[in-house]
Amino acid sequence: MAAAVDAQGSVRRLKRWIVEDALPLWGETGFDATRGSFVEKLTFEGAPLHAAPRRAMVQARQIYVFSHAALLGWRPEGKTAALEAAHRLIDRYHGADGSHGWVFSVHPDGAVHDSKRDFYAHSFALFGLAWAYKLAPEPRFLAAALETLSVLDQHFESPGGGYHSVLPADPGAREQNPHMHLFEAMLAWFEATGREMFLARAAELYGMMAARFFQHRTGILAEYFDGAWNPREGIHGRICEPGHHYEWSWLLRRYAALSGRDDSPVAKALKEFADRHGIDQEGLVVDQLLDDGRVHKASRRSWPHTEAIKAEVAAAETGDGEAASRAARTIDRLLTVFLGRPIPGGWIDHVDAKGAPIVEAMPASTLYHVFLAAAEADRLWGKQHTPETQTAGTR
Repeated sequence: MAAAVDAQGSVRRLKRWIVEDALPLWGETGFDATRGSFVEKLTFEGAPLHAAPRRAMVQARQIYVFSHAALLGWRPEGKTAALEAAHRLIDRYHGADGSHGWVFSVHPDGAVHDSKRDFYAHSFALFGLAWAYKLAPEPRFLAAALETLSVLDQHFESPGGGYHSVLPADPGAREQNPHMHLFEAMLAWFEATGREMFLARAAELYGMMAARFFQHRTGILAEYFDGAWNPREGIHGRICEPGHHYEWSWLLRRYAALSGRDDSPVAKALKEFADRHGIDQEGLVVDQLLDDGRVHKASRRSWPHTEAIKAEVAAAETGDGEAASRAARTIDRLLTVFLGRPIPGGWIDHVDAKGAPIVEAMPASTLYHVFLAAAEADRLWGKQHTPETQTAGTR
């Protein structure tokens, strides 16, 4: 129980920062009430960059954050902004140029800025709308999601399985990352609706993960593939990201809980590789490794640390008695190195190997990662648990 008590203190600090600092900043300064949408980034002084084009992905992530925050009671007033932004997402991005699917970004006035069709953006549109639907089950949100899945099937589907990353498609290039977020979105829609069709789609993506994305010989999650779903030739085929290892580990175990499957051995293997090779001497998660465990990119971003926290939550729920202590250490480093700098509700999203900032503003997209980690950690360690409930593994 001592490890759980340690985690409780760290989780309380993280939740307090989320509720008292981050959500007010990004829900007020970070929300353009005149246009009903979230700004793309803030300056290090906390000023909104209103003129910057706004990506569909960022809108969807912030819709998720403020929907979930309202549902948890962490920021009830966020419901209004979340739902308004969800409607504006559909109005301004969904077929905004008269073609199928979602445009990539728009100007603040709603005019299309980038009309490319990006699989990653489509996956997040689905995810954001799932959480808006959880908050307020409006038929429009579900209809847009179903139409989006139809677009993916008709226009993005690749001959060798899975989906193209962007249209027009490059027949020789595939990526795992947008598939991971589609997997996440399907789980969210299954939770929101109980419809088995969403869990069935998640099962297909689970199969791709086990058969294609995960490399059984090396134990890594490959990032970049050719048209036949083999890792790309050269260095790109050997790159892996510890953050995605942690993220998939949590998602696979969440899928197991929702579907009634046994715990995936891949989830354990991914986390073990990241734990063994992806954490530097300062206890921070590096950006990229190679398939032999060597560091390829020693800089650090905030989001892999949030994914490590989520992976520890999932590990604790499968009976790992040390997960709480590891999560507490990661939360403490997240709060020390990245969060609350240079202003209370902000962050330094990316630092180099020596800890120096290598960004010039605060991207709104970071909050999705931090909030979800805080919500998961609070769900398990946010209050005192008895020994019986500590390893119950319920979701």
